[in-house]
Amino acid sequence: MRIPSAKPYFEDIDAILEDVRTILTSGRLILGPYTKKFEELFAKDTGVKYAIATSSCTSAMEISMRYLDVKDREVIVPANTYIACSNSVIYAGGKPVFVDIAPDSYCIDYEDVLNKVTPKAKVVMAVHIGGLPVPEISALKEICQEHGLFLLEDAAHAHGAMIDGMKVGSLGDIGCFSFYPTKIMTTCVGGMITTNNEELRNFAVSLRHHGQNEALDKVINPGGNDWLMDEIGACIGIYQLERLEQNISKRNQLAQRYMRGLDKLGISYYPIPKHIRHGYYKFLATLNKDIDRDRFKEVLRSKHGVEIGVIYPVPLNREPIYESLGYKPGSCPVAEEVLKHQISLPMYVQMNDADVDYVLECLEAEITSWSE
Repeated sequence: MRIPSAKPYFEDIDAILEDVRTILTSGRLILGPYTKKFEELFAKDTGVKYAIATSSCTSAMEISMRYLDVKDREVIVPANTYIACSNSVIYAGGKPVFVDIAPDSYCIDYEDVLNKVTPKAKVVMAVHIGGLPVPEISALKEICQEHGLFLLEDAAHAHGAMIDGMKVGSLGDIGCFSFYPTKIMTTCVGGMITTNNEELRNFAVSLRHHGQNEALDKVINPGGNDWLMDEIGACIGIYQLERLEQNISKRNQLAQRYMRGLDKLGISYYPIPKHIRHGYYKFLATLNKDIDRDRFKEVLRSKHGVEIGVIYPVPLNREPIYESLGYKPGSCPVAEEVLKHQISLPMYVQMNDADVDYVLECLEAEITSWSE
């Protein structure tokens, strides 16, 4: 068998193709009715007033950083996230300040946020890693309120995930989503900003199209770019959004089966509190320290056809390109240790019980072999 780590899923291909024919025939390939409809539906589903479609989550974050005016200011970023998060801060003229993670959830450690907030701080970035809403999001909100900071959610992994009945993307001042091919829902590529802030909405609509204001037919914001989502991508997004609840339900069923199997193998994972609905973009777990994670991955792939992944093998504070910012080993000790042992198990809608059982059987075989 071959079990990939992730796989996009499209259940409505015939209907999508009909709409693509309509789009191509119309000649309206950007900023048309499909983009508008997708934004409206996504805002309603998330529980916010506005959603602004963009070319990627990276562009969504850079637009947000420019709106928040982080130039010469600091943005708190967890060490366990994609480099696009910190790069978006730099592109907007700010400085990322890397903070540690909680060892069990892999999410941002709010206590380390408190340790590293300075008078130059402007934004805290809460990353819902692997589809798990940051469990201590309430504590982060209190920190932001106390210090006059903005809270930005990186919800790239967490479409449809909820905490206390509220969907991610509605918990902070701004939410940024990704529709990359492997994500819970995809538009092939693309992103989305969610907010209740009308001023941000207008700024983002302008900046994503080279700073233009179509009503005035002139450029009103400097530094804009070609950060648009096309109509075909938006069309696909509409259908993906319709299937989101079904998708999340299936992923949670698969996760429950993984949990029952992992309990028998002694592989640790984060037990989900009752007030949280996980999106399960990835099923994250931690191997015992005596297992060489990278060798273990390769054996599963080459011997069994099972592709287990690693979301971020190197914490951002250890990335060589950031040495110039003064980051050195030891500044985020939990992330530096935990991420050496963290794995992500295959997770996609087309998986069935037999696939999960096969993954678990292969894990058991190799763990047993490793300990002999």
